Amino acid sequence: MKVETFAVPDNGDVDKGWALLPSCWGLVAVAFVSTVTRIWVRARLTRNLGWDDFFISLAMLTTIIGAGFITAEVLNGLGRHEYYLTPSQRRNFQAVGWADWVQIFITLCLTKVSICLFLLRIVDSQQVVRGMYVLIGFMVLFSSVFVFLFLGICRPLNAYWDVGVSGSCFSNSQVESIVIAQGVLSIVTDLVCAALPYIFLRNLQINRKTKIGLCILMSLGVITAICCTVRTSLSGAMTDPDLTWAATENVGWRLPEVNIGIACANAPILRALYLFFHGRLSTQKSGSTGLSKERTWPSNAKAAWLEGSPQFRHESSDATMSIEMGTPLHNDPDYEGPLKK
Repeated sequence: MKVETFAVPDNGDVDKGWALLPSCWGLVAVAFVSTVTRIWVRARLTRNLGWDDFFISLAMLTTIIGAGFITAEVLNGLGRHEYYLTPSQRRNFQAVGWADWVQIFITLCLTKVSICLFLLRIVDSQQVVRGMYVLIGFMVLFSSVFVFLFLGICRPLNAYWDVGVSGSCFSNSQVESIVIAQGVLSIVTDLVCAALPYIFLRNLQINRKTKIGLCILMSLGVITAICCTVRTSLSGAMTDPDLTWAATENVGWRLPEVNIGIACANAPILRALYLFFHGRLSTQKSGSTGLSKERTWPSNAKAAWLEGSPQFRHESSDATMSIEMGTPLHNDPDYEGPLKK
């Protein structure tokens, strides 16, 4: 049986964990509202729900579960010194904290897959389409590796949180290395996803002001990369014997990384809502642009582009972007585009 010993803290029984809950649920609320609004825009305005909406909805579901995990962590000592916690609280904190990390890996993967599937709607190159699917495969692969590493963190698994169970476990430094590796790869994929819109939009036939605005809007994932960088730099908390106290800042940065990431993924689609309320966009009737609804789904869009002529692929890409964000198909600023009745 393992024996736990903790030094007496100099600052007493301070509790800074409760300060996390308002930001936790506030950020979840922002992500939730943006996701619900996105689904409404896609279902009612542009009439082109797709797989990217499905994956961002799954990410929203898992981040709500994650907020529940963080609430449970706070109730079991997150933000307090372990010296003042009961054995039951320490055990519950370790178990819920382990589940929260698994949730983080899954939610980040789902969000990035949704972003890539959204970008697949507007590309018009075979090479780019293949590259996007390779990127999706890479993100799913490395996220799965980290999930399975955490599933095998101890044998048996409950030895990770129950000091009364003997088992073979990763050392704290090995767990820290896993978290750092995941953070580095997450930062790289965040920056790649943020850079892709500049490549995809460079030949789109819209005025320069609108193009710059769309590039900025679609590259908000840089914010997620910044949050992930700070979170990764705080991974040393994984080796701190007073984990419930030391992990508070790390958890605090994981919250915006995940939830702002979801909101940023939804932001480009919400431009259509902005135009709608300013009278520059009306609801889309299926088929009115000459593109069937099926062409707005990535798998079918890919088939259409690969089989069609170069001119058709270019027109399809521009028309799809117009459906997504209400952008005009020409440089003429007075042109209303296919979304306007």
